[in-house]
Amino acid sequence: MPHKPDRPFYGWRIIWGGTAILFVSSGIGFYGHGAILDPLQVQYGWSKGAISAAVTMYFAVSGLMGMVVGRLIDRFGPRPVLIWGSSTIGIGFFLLGRVTELWQFFAVYLLMAIGWTGTSLIPVNTLIANWFIRRRGYALGITMTGLSLGGMVLVPFSVYLTSHGGLSTSLPILGAIFWVVVIPIALLVVKSRPSDIGQFPDGDRSLPENRKARGDRVSYASQIRVWGRAEALRTRSFWAIVTAFLLALSGQIAFLVHQVSFLSQTLGASGAAAAVSLTTGASIIGRLFLGPLADRSDKRYLTMFCFLVQGGAVLLMAYYRQEAVLYLGTLAFGLTMGGIVMMQSLLIGECFGMVSFGTVSGLSGLFSMTGAAFGPLLAGLIFDATQDYRIAFTLFAGASLLATAAVFFARPPERMVAEKEKPRSRTGSGGA
Repeated sequence: MPHKPDRPFYGWRIIWGGTAILFVSSGIGFYGHGAILDPLQVQYGWSKGAISAAVTMYFAVSGLMGMVVGRLIDRFGPRPVLIWGSSTIGIGFFLLGRVTELWQFFAVYLLMAIGWTGTSLIPVNTLIANWFIRRRGYALGITMTGLSLGGMVLVPFSVYLTSHGGLSTSLPILGAIFWVVVIPIALLVVKSRPSDIGQFPDGDRSLPENRKARGDRVSYASQIRVWGRAEALRTRSFWAIVTAFLLALSGQIAFLVHQVSFLSQTLGASGAAAAVSLTTGASIIGRLFLGPLADRSDKRYLTMFCFLVQGGAVLLMAYYRQEAVLYLGTLAFGLTMGGIVMMQSLLIGECFGMVSFGTVSGLSGLFSMTGAAFGPLLAGLIFDATQDYRIAFTLFAGASLLATAAVFFARPPERMVAEKEKPRSRTGSGGA
């Protein structure tokens, strides 16, 4: 289909549609666990460790399902996956309001995890990776504000609904939000690739085949290269990304799941909710600043900076419980929290391109998200044993430090091969 120069670039609609999807998916399906953790414990008398185990299963299953979802997206596009995922998690929330036994709670959380994978980062980030190359960081920075806005708005909303109407009233409402927001966007807005409507990535008037797509770091040819799972698994870049984000996200997810419970000890329920809003609001600023910067600089170093600040913030809050310190810690945590999630997608896109983005993202999540899912469980078990989060948060700070070292090796595989071959070429020339 020929390019139509007079038609506005459709990628901006993709950004706003993706932002709305992540608003719901993160605000309810990611951050929302913290809002219902304590009410579930009070209503049923289940231990925090048992409830945290269900949350761990939720994120572990989402990591396992990511491999399947990513492959389906690369084959059939994000639209059917978004419709299926939002329908499934919506049903799960309706059922969650009617559980009476712990095994039922685990069964419903399993269903919700399967659905959530189809509405979260993999389908949305695949869309952005397909529609943007040169300005991918900028586009992701805007789109991922939906993650933060969701936590800022929907967590206090969830707390309000639960405290005034109970779980049986609030949970069905939260589930219905997935249906009325995500499904219409999937049907009316989502287009898999620019070529579907005769356009090109970034709104360019032609394919950038003979020039670099992103400064001097990645070529357009590398972006359209197809990566198989086995081939990606053989690269050092893949395992560097997996290791770094497994370590960093284990602490991040654990803190977010237990944030309301932890902060309520000092700040009270309303203060904790306000701190969550502060965290998510700060993450918006962090993403909007880091996104354009990532398009012009080495993403590894930006990621290392985010890891160090996250670890330092968690460690600060673990040992100093004054109100001012807790608010400062949640602010610092938020400024880098959103950047960490965004940088994972940008590194995968830079190393493995857009054609296989869903497949490699899902495969990466199989390891990183499944491993990181044990963070909330570990924090819950340590709290049950000590009635304190200090040990758990110290461990998570250490994990962020290790992640800083691992991500250094997340360079584009082709570039690494070229660097290895340069000395060999010079030797050959000298011998001739």
